[in-house]
Amino acid sequence: MPDAAIDPAPLWPARLRPPGAPRPAQAPPVRCHRPEAHAVLGGAVLHLLYDQASWCEGPVWWPRERSLVFSDIVGRRVLAWREDGAVDVLLDATPFINGNAVGPDGGLLHCEHGRRAISRSDGRGPAQPLATHAEGLRLNAPNDLVVADDGSVWFTDPTFGLENPRQGVPGRSESGRTAICRLGPDGQVQRVVDMVQPNGLGFSPDGRTFYASQTPEHGEGEIGIFAFDRDGARLARRRLFVQVPEGIPDGFAVDRRGWLWSSSARGVEVFDAQARHLATVPTPQLCSNCCFDADERRLFVTGGDSLWSLPLAGH
Repeated sequence: MPDAAIDPAPLWPARLRPPGAPRPAQAPPVRCHRPEAHAVLGGAVLHLLYDQASWCEGPVWWPRERSLVFSDIVGRRVLAWREDGAVDVLLDATPFINGNAVGPDGGLLHCEHGRRAISRSDGRGPAQPLATHAEGLRLNAPNDLVVADDGSVWFTDPTFGLENPRQGVPGRSESGRTAICRLGPDGQVQRVVDMVQPNGLGFSPDGRTFYASQTPEHGEGEIGIFAFDRDGARLARRRLFVQVPEGIPDGFAVDRRGWLWSSSARGVEVFDAQARHLATVPTPQLCSNCCFDADERRLFVTGGDSLWSLPLAGH
């Protein structure tokens, strides 16, 4: 009996969802707590884009591909939502990639729990490690990252990926420190400042204020988002910026206004640069992170098995 014909068409990228329109998410309406939030969020409705992941994290808008890139950490995939509604696999069988960012060259940067590394990819084929050590000692499990105006890559290095086998590879910290780290354009990594289990991070629009969330799981320190004065490669004058009303501030994003949009147990909490609570965007499942598209006309939100979007006004 002759062998069955094999379709020679390439399997890459693997398509998980065909093109199609989003649908309204089953979530309570947005709540605006101050008048200035109404111009941006009044009447906005959360939409569901994808709901077949294991645990969604690390969203970033990829301008070159006009795609929203996000991680399914437990499913060990990096996915891309396309403008036509399709969802594709960019990287499969990943080393537990969590946070993602777009590098100065337009490629993708990743935080890897498994290889304890910062890596780079073009969305096709395996990611290549850029950094695995800081000051001669192996990194813990890089969690989230952001690119500064000088091209340096700042990332958080907690130990969550060493402690949770579903999201990393069990191991020990060589440095005994959990810190904010900086990968310079020269390829060198330095631990800039220690924090107790740092998590999300971001810069103010002018780059002079650095924000990082601290989310210890066993009472080792205060939970909240902290602000620092940034001067080049240095951080100074640490102070508590905000605490979310419920849960923890996992990942967050800062917009061009200087508003900070943080995950919480209720969804996304919005604060202005003076730490005033502006709004709450409820999500159907526990929210993990969020980001904007290039024009900041949409907020993309990850949480649980899902990716959502929220249209924004005011631009």
